[in-house]
Amino acid sequence: MRLVFQEVLDQEICHYANPQMTIFSRSNRVRVGGPTGSRVIQLPEGGWKKLASRSRLARRAFRLDKCNVAPVGNNLVIIRQGKVYHYNGTTQALTPTLRLKNCRNILHQSIAVTPDRALYFGEYGNNPERQEVPIYRSQDGGMSWEQIFTFPRGKIKHVHGCYLDPFEDKIWIFSGDFKNECFILCADQDFQKVEWIGNGQQEYRACNAFFEKDSIHWIMDSHLEDSYHIEMDRKTRQIKRKQRFPGPVWYIKKLEDQFYLAATAQEIGPGVHDAYAHLMVSRDLESWEDIYQFKHDGFPKRFFKFGVVGFADGTQTSAAFYLFLEALRRLDGKTVLCKLVE
Repeated sequence: MRLVFQEVLDQEICHYANPQMTIFSRSNRVRVGGPTGSRVIQLPEGGWKKLASRSRLARRAFRLDKCNVAPVGNNLVIIRQGKVYHYNGTTQALTPTLRLKNCRNILHQSIAVTPDRALYFGEYGNNPERQEVPIYRSQDGGMSWEQIFTFPRGKIKHVHGCYLDPFEDKIWIFSGDFKNECFILCADQDFQKVEWIGNGQQEYRACNAFFEKDSIHWIMDSHLEDSYHIEMDRKTRQIKRKQRFPGPVWYIKKLEDQFYLAATAQEIGPGVHDAYAHLMVSRDLESWEDIYQFKHDGFPKRFFKFGVVGFADGTQTSAAFYLFLEALRRLDGKTVLCKLVE
């Protein structure tokens, strides 16, 4: 299997893509494309941040490139610099709806959106004092929010993501990061019944999952030890280790033609085995092929970011899917339209 670049775009993040819509962002500008053209949404930016945003390296250092966008019908939910906005696609009104407590942004792909347009996400922040970590729900498409669940103080560092299980209509929540902080929660949509899965150890540290009929699969994102593909039986909740990965995995993607993608992050620690971010592909969740390696660009990682490959939400196929890249040589701050070929 081979990765082919079809087009390189000067967009820092591709948030969403399907045949009808694309959503990109660069700094504080969100670009939404569709059959009738595109529009740009300018998010608030003032003072020194406006000046710093002119430089890609400064945007990396101050995390001014970070942004989350989730489409909800004709509208958008946008998270940037600790604020959550609702964007009305008809009136083009941008309305602040929530200020986060301990977080600027969340991980990409980590907002659960249900068919009836309820949304769920959890805070992803440094949280050195291990304060309570909230999970928020909106039942009106992102116009208002409630704190539907709270991890107690000292339980976890942060939430990696909330995801809708299409087979059971449950919300799955992944958390981390260190010893006794890595748990997976499975909850009904009102969080009246919450199941805790795992023992807090690194095997249960992941950012996302592949939901299959009889099993759930995740890939560890541990920089502290080797990361493995983990398969969990839905009925018994028993897990087994499968293939070892060359580093921690932040982002994954299932394509519509049954290809599974996973990308390792270029971090710091004994769980990182080389200087590359690896793009891995599987057809069956049994074996993974390492098809491309992106080298870190060499800037200090703690200040100018780890090397990361991300994927866009939305229905895409192996003939056309998007990657966005951070701190990787020649492609930092770019989005690439790709395809897989034999």
